[in-house]
Amino acid sequence: MIPEEIKNFLSHEGGSSLIIQGNPGSGKTILALELMDALLDCNPMYLTTRLTSDAVYRYFPRLRQRQEEINVIESRDTFWDKFFTKADSNELRVERGAFEMYGALDDPDRTDITEFDRVCDRVDEFLPERSLLVLDSIEGLCDKYKVSEKFFVGLINRCLIEPAHTKVVIVLEKMGKTEIDYLADGVISMHQMDRDGRRMRMLSIDKLRGTAINQPNYLFTLKNGRFRSFNAFKTMYPEEYLPFEPIPNTKTHYSTGNSDLDEIFGGYRIGSYILLETGENVDNFFYTLPMLTAANIVSQDGSAVILSVSGAGPSEVKNNVFEYGLSDKLNSFRVVTEENPEEPVTEDFVVAYDKERVSSNFNILEREIAKLRAERGGDVVKIVDYEILETMLDMQALKRTILSDKKYTAANKILTIAICKHSIAPEVKKTLANISDIHIRVNKYNDTMVLYGEKPTTSVYVIEPDVRRGYKDVKLTLMR
Repeated sequence: MIPEEIKNFLSHEGGSSLIIQGNPGSGKTILALELMDALLDCNPMYLTTRLTSDAVYRYFPRLRQRQEEINVIESRDTFWDKFFTKADSNELRVERGAFEMYGALDDPDRTDITEFDRVCDRVDEFLPERSLLVLDSIEGLCDKYKVSEKFFVGLINRCLIEPAHTKVVIVLEKMGKTEIDYLADGVISMHQMDRDGRRMRMLSIDKLRGTAINQPNYLFTLKNGRFRSFNAFKTMYPEEYLPFEPIPNTKTHYSTGNSDLDEIFGGYRIGSYILLETGENVDNFFYTLPMLTAANIVSQDGSAVILSVSGAGPSEVKNNVFEYGLSDKLNSFRVVTEENPEEPVTEDFVVAYDKERVSSNFNILEREIAKLRAERGGDVVKIVDYEILETMLDMQALKRTILSDKKYTAANKILTIAICKHSIAPEVKKTLANISDIHIRVNKYNDTMVLYGEKPTTSVYVIEPDVRRGYKDVKLTLMR
């Protein structure tokens, strides 16, 4: 998926130039090829000093299937000495007089502009239809032709962009301000960033003349040799709700309830303690992750005990249960919430506690687990948000509770998912991280939600809402 701003910019009437700049390995060539693939109606051409056409097709096999539509032009040593023109100066044309204006033919020792006979033949052939020309890279072409980048971009602008309304994409092998930035109508930068020892990729839109920029920065991936950017995270809802599709548990592991998450972590081992840590500005959608696990266990005749917090209170849990088509299993859930005289408990799946009476010995969750097991048997998942426990217990009591919780989980062969938000004290985070069997981080960058494993260590995955199955789910895409 290419950012809408870039597609809109290249779809405007008239010619325009777009610089794609970035250090080696940042994904510039893949984006340029993706643009050609997406804009076949622009009769794309690819002029390169990097690769032969065979190498381009080997690295990007999908382009071989489009040889009739995408023309790969290798930079060889064939001298060009003509431009085409049309008699009527108001018509779209390739400007023959441009070389004379720029003095390109006056100094053959300096300038050996090659391959443009083929470029101009192709542009002229398709007029009045527009063409797209990709130059990869401008440094390589200028070094070969012994001209400056400023001269070459000016020449392209005068010969093709203005008179023939050609769209030109210029790949630039460096970052920062350059002498050709002001000559181009658009500039985008591609970055590789390090976050917690993991590589992330970001595209920044520096300018796109005449185009509104609604999202200036995009995370992107080059998975499977394709460029794909990610829009700002936005919650989605299915048009029609359908019953939850459980993923079978095994004798040794619980499924997470999500096939992508199962593939990354191999499911959750029975008796394990899972830490789900969230960063700053992560919204409550992340509760979908533990709720998927709960729905998966309950749908296979298990139970779920949830310590109620904002985002996962009785009403939210009930809504999720109904959305997953598990209304007949509502009483397999227990939502433990603080007693509120103004809102008395009226439903069997809700259990209230007195905060003042239990602050020194918080074992109400274990009591509810024991009741559910006695009534229903089966597997149990416990979901605890430590934000509320932090308000009830002092630091030492909280640490003892965490260690006790870990032992209880292993001894009783249940699954515990501990939620640790950004605001929780560092000492609590450290204790939870040390005792966890799996430690997952959820963060937000440029309004895009990402996930990665601290224990075990994994790459970064972008979280996207997925409602194709008729309920709230997530799709995880590797950022490569």
